[in-house]
Amino acid sequence: MTLSLIVLAVVQAAQPVPQSEQQEIIIADYAPSVTEVITVRGRWESRFQSPVAAVSFSGEGITTVDDVATAVPGVWMVNDQDPGTNILSIRGATTDRLQQASVAMVLDGVPLADTELFTPRLYDVRAIEVLKGPQGALFGKNASGGVIGIRTGQGVTYLQAIVGNGGLGEIEGAHTLALGTDWNLRAAGLWSSADGWIKNTTLNLLVDAVETRSGRLRLTGPALGWNFDFKLQYLEDEGGAAWASSNNVTGKNAGRLSGKVLINPIGDYPGQSKRRWGHGVAKASRPIAGGTLSAYIARDSYAKRWDEELDYRPGPLTFFGFPAFPNGIQPIRQPIDLRATTAEVRWVSSDNQALTQQWGVFLQDTDKDRTDDFGPLLFGGPAPRYLTRSHQTSVFGGLGYQVTPEFKVEAQGRLDRDERSQTILSQVGGPVISRRDGTFERFQPRVTGQYLNNDSNLFLTYGEAYRPGGFNPTPTANSIWKATYRPEITTSLELGWKQRLPIASGRLELNVFSNKVEDYQNYTFIDNQSVTLNVDEVTVRGLEASILLRPTDSLDLSASYALADTNIERFIATDPLLGSPATRDYSGKAIPNAPKDTGRVSAQYKLTFGQTDLTGRIDTNYAGKTFYEIDNVLYSPARWWTDLTLSAEREAWTATLQAQNLNDERWAISAFGQGMTGLLAGLGPGGPFDTFTINRGRKITFSLRREF
Repeated sequence: MTLSLIVLAVVQAAQPVPQSEQQEIIIADYAPSVTEVITVRGRWESRFQSPVAAVSFSGEGITTVDDVATAVPGVWMVNDQDPGTNILSIRGATTDRLQQASVAMVLDGVPLADTELFTPRLYDVRAIEVLKGPQGALFGKNASGGVIGIRTGQGVTYLQAIVGNGGLGEIEGAHTLALGTDWNLRAAGLWSSADGWIKNTTLNLLVDAVETRSGRLRLTGPALGWNFDFKLQYLEDEGGAAWASSNNVTGKNAGRLSGKVLINPIGDYPGQSKRRWGHGVAKASRPIAGGTLSAYIARDSYAKRWDEELDYRPGPLTFFGFPAFPNGIQPIRQPIDLRATTAEVRWVSSDNQALTQQWGVFLQDTDKDRTDDFGPLLFGGPAPRYLTRSHQTSVFGGLGYQVTPEFKVEAQGRLDRDERSQTILSQVGGPVISRRDGTFERFQPRVTGQYLNNDSNLFLTYGEAYRPGGFNPTPTANSIWKATYRPEITTSLELGWKQRLPIASGRLELNVFSNKVEDYQNYTFIDNQSVTLNVDEVTVRGLEASILLRPTDSLDLSASYALADTNIERFIATDPLLGSPATRDYSGKAIPNAPKDTGRVSAQYKLTFGQTDLTGRIDTNYAGKTFYEIDNVLYSPARWWTDLTLSAEREAWTATLQAQNLNDERWAISAFGQGMTGLLAGLGPGGPFDTFTINRGRKITFSLRREF
């Protein structure tokens, strides 16, 4: 396969920004420790002093958002086998399939427009920032759980090679080229290939193979009184798609996804996937009126093609005893094309004053084209095509006032207006079945009172966030679900405490919160349709605690724990097996796709022998019981796994040996159950069946890195 090339030609303008002004704008690029600051809230802040539950760390070793979820308790990722379909949650606020996000993903300051863009391979990552709790006041819709910010471009030139089990091979590198005295061009690239880790026992084939190719160019420098930052990125990957497993977990194991029922894939169709993503951003900033004015415009173009089987079993299938599928349910296809334009203008005051401000406007236009070609399930009928359009406009602002040297108040707010439409065609190029339009608008406030001194940070926050509503397929006369589902509204009260400890250079952080979610959006498959239902009310109560100790200069110890106890207060919906108008009562259940609690205990020790630094790190991770559907039947039990990292650094060379999931624990990472899908309940012979996707087990890699 050939590597896609990106070529950028830029001519430097003749009037550079004076050096003093340039330093004021980009001074944080030279901050001594990128892990002690956060930038995603629009200004450079000390992580410890910020009035928000924030986690920040370097991007070393971070290759996917799954790595972020492992590193930060309270963050969780559920992945389906087809790339791009994912459920990302923070504090129990979960996205679900075919819905808008509940967590904002921000790449180099630009919020990504769709969850399909969350999962591509990361590289040349400088820092990761995670904000927990509703952040709608600054980030608008789709930030009910929080924000994950990713900053790329580490500044150094490097070349890195990685080999590992599963036939893994990678080459990654970046180089910064000076163009004159003020402009810099940074080029970064990645090639990654793996044979796979999951074996289909029917095909005798590894089915999760993947190859990724990506390149990025970034041009920065001053001209005409402005600082400019241009970025172009192209990424493509391809590999297997059909690697889900099938077994009667409900009947054999009462829904518990562990032990002998947790089998490898046995289907007779290998499947395949391919996707491409082009991403371009132009930014400009300059000092003005005692602050910094910045603006950007970004464009995303994304396409995904994949096909798989839906029964995940070999041979012909019956449906309630009838020989309905002589070749199985294959192939199933769901092509997706996405186009998005994002723009923002923001003014941020300087920090050296009692009153700080930021104000801005935000625009995002998204066009998403999806076709549901369910193959044999259509019984010769046309594959419906869904054209979804969104036009989002937002105005936002924030004030911070230092009332006394130790007491500060902060107020932020954002008005979001999302004009949405969906056109359903009977097939690609076919006649229109239906068209719906709707406008979803809401103001989202966030108010914080903070007490801060050199050693303590205590804050109390009230915040709101929302996810806009959307459109379902046309309901039947007996359906209790609606053609339009309502916006999801989250309100939160949080108390946070950050404390420097007098021993071992320690730090302690504690957060307790209580969230109320109205009209929680839950995806399900009923009446032979993919439908989103509004759950009347959900409560989420939780706490987060972390401690960091450095007993000696060579030893770091840390532990963190996050609890998010979710409860459906009331919800009666269509019975997915009997169909409308039969109903079920789901009150008292937990919301799916996020564990109740997660945790991590880590130790790192560093030794120096002459010119060589040796570092060993061990991380023991924990995830609590995780339900996969709103009926709470299918679940993964609580589990532990261990990661080990050993590295040797000498001058510009670093060699690293890493074992993820060292004890080779296996568990389900997503699941569909027969109790929620009438199709699975009726399949035979030997049915009914549940379906689930298993993790890839132990992963061992060796990397060699050279910095220049």
